[in-house]
Amino acid sequence: MGENATVGLQGRQTWKQDPEGVRRAILAAATAEFARKGYASTRVEDIAAQTDTSKRMIYYYFGDKEGLYLQVLEAAYAEVRAGEAALRLDHLPPVLALRRLIEFTFDHHRSHPNFIRLVMIENVHNAVHLRASGLMERVNAGAIEKLADICARGQAEGTFRADITPLELHWQISALSFFNVSNRPSFSESFGDSLFREEGQARLRAQAVQSILRLVLRDPASYPPTTTMETSGMIDPELDPFLAIWNDKWKALPPGASPAERRRRFEVIASEMRLPTPDDVDCATERWVESSAGPVRVRIFRHRSGRAQPCLIYMHGGAWMQGSPETHWDITARIASWNRQTVVSVDYALAPEHPFPAAIDQCNAVARWVHANAADLGIDPTRIAVGGDSAGGNLAAVLALDLRDSEIALTAQLLIYPACDFDRNRPSYVENAEAPLLQVRGMDAVNAMYAPDTAQLAVNPRIAPLLAASHAGLPPAFIAVAQNDPLRDSGLTYAEALARAGVPVEVDHGEGLIHGYLRAMEFCSASRAALRRMADWLAARG
Repeated sequence: MGENATVGLQGRQTWKQDPEGVRRAILAAATAEFARKGYASTRVEDIAAQTDTSKRMIYYYFGDKEGLYLQVLEAAYAEVRAGEAALRLDHLPPVLALRRLIEFTFDHHRSHPNFIRLVMIENVHNAVHLRASGLMERVNAGAIEKLADICARGQAEGTFRADITPLELHWQISALSFFNVSNRPSFSESFGDSLFREEGQARLRAQAVQSILRLVLRDPASYPPTTTMETSGMIDPELDPFLAIWNDKWKALPPGASPAERRRRFEVIASEMRLPTPDDVDCATERWVESSAGPVRVRIFRHRSGRAQPCLIYMHGGAWMQGSPETHWDITARIASWNRQTVVSVDYALAPEHPFPAAIDQCNAVARWVHANAADLGIDPTRIAVGGDSAGGNLAAVLALDLRDSEIALTAQLLIYPACDFDRNRPSYVENAEAPLLQVRGMDAVNAMYAPDTAQLAVNPRIAPLLAASHAGLPPAFIAVAQNDPLRDSGLTYAEALARAGVPVEVDHGEGLIHGYLRAMEFCSASRAALRRMADWLAARG
């Protein structure tokens, strides 16, 4: 029962004060009752008892039992369609878009067994209620549209078979996803429940994707066998030992630790887990730069080859409240080594002691200092790029906006699992709410440390670069996201915005990876390969 419908010893719900709350409570109770008992065996009295309301009130809202049942069906179908509508698939290649839609349907049906039971009940009655109400035409009008768009794009590019229709695809996806829930009791009774445990469900989900894609593709052999990791959002198993060590080291931090305590622990962990520094990189130089937000330290990672080198100004991650050039040493030292270049790593001011705009103002000052002192630093002033990961990716994107049309013509922006806005309505925030290293539940507190006036999160492009009035004229971008990251869709949406503005964009989707995966290079070959792709892309920009 919803909180707005709660009553206690004070009597019936105050429906005049919150009529919508009462209506929602009745629908929730009715959904459970109809799904459990079926239409014929459900009594309005039982539903009223579940909500502490009266039969009269139910009749007031819904007319009669059939009217209530139809509203339950409509709400159940509408929830599915709303989830489908929220999926942002038009920016994805057709194969990946279809895969995401299959995964969504499988996951939704599995997590909404009452919906499946309601559909089963309606089928027992030959859909008589649906037919009489015209309900399906209203709620299912968009059911085929998303599939039709994916099909059309896949057929236009020659990837999909021309004789597959969106309706056939809808049937195939629904059949596999529906049976997984509808027949679980009898299947488990006959064969045991191994397929309905987490590992079994992950395998069935992956196989559902594989089956449908191989049906649709003109050349099924061109699509590699689908692994559980690739299609289910499961994590690359090579990350497991990293996560075990990482989580164990953080256990030393006491509950309720302050930001300052977290910083100190992060520095220790990063130092203990640091990889060997490439021999051809000098990392000893530190400089201080004056800014309107106070002096800021930079550490310079420079290839020992000398000459005027290209430069990357790098902003570390850490939720704007922890981290330093030292915690991200492995990233910056390798880019400097592989590209025979200079990386200036910025130790910007941290929240909550130094909230917005201190960090971004210091980054601006560093960029201008690097450009003005290029000769002294051994840097080519015409080959300066910006980059960063997580919160640092946010700062890099904002810095590119700030420097647009300035005397500093940036050659590139490298944005690694960046936070480009703060809209948590995108699917990745739901899919990856409890992902490793970064969880959604802590975001509000962290964001408020950085921007105490939280209203600015939704309006200020110097906090959320996606909100800029225009993204035209920005430097080419490499945006690396991670499949199992709440921030994934923020990065993908920013890539879309840049592309629409005519900015060259390359996206790395980070299949099987997590937020912060570059910390796991010792253990994970995919992490190492991703950083190599980033470095190669930077080198190609000059």
